Amino acid sequence: MAGYLGLSEILKRLDSLEESIKRLLEGVRALREGQNKLWEGVKALRDGQDKLWENTRGLWEEVRALREGQAEMWREIARLREDMRAGFESIHRLVTALGARWG
Repeated sequence: MAGYLGLSEILKRLDSLEESIKRLLEGVRALREGQNKLWEGVKALRDGQDKLWENTRGLWEEVRALREGQAEMWREIARLREDMRAGFESIHRLVTALGARWG
């Protein structure tokens, strides 16, 4: 009878271990599912980051185009100033000549 009680105790412990292993496997499966969801989230973040970098590159291209346009505008302003200066000098010469003639 004592042997039977020992065997019975061993069987109970084996059942308990089997139950623990089942719970552990369920936990591992749940962990894998969580890990897969995490990887999906990482992939979504990477895709979003790629889109952000793409948009950033587009913005920098627009900034470059604006800077080029601004530089051309400043060159045109410089040409207009030079034309105005030349025009004023021409008017000044004419007024001076008229003053000398009628003066």
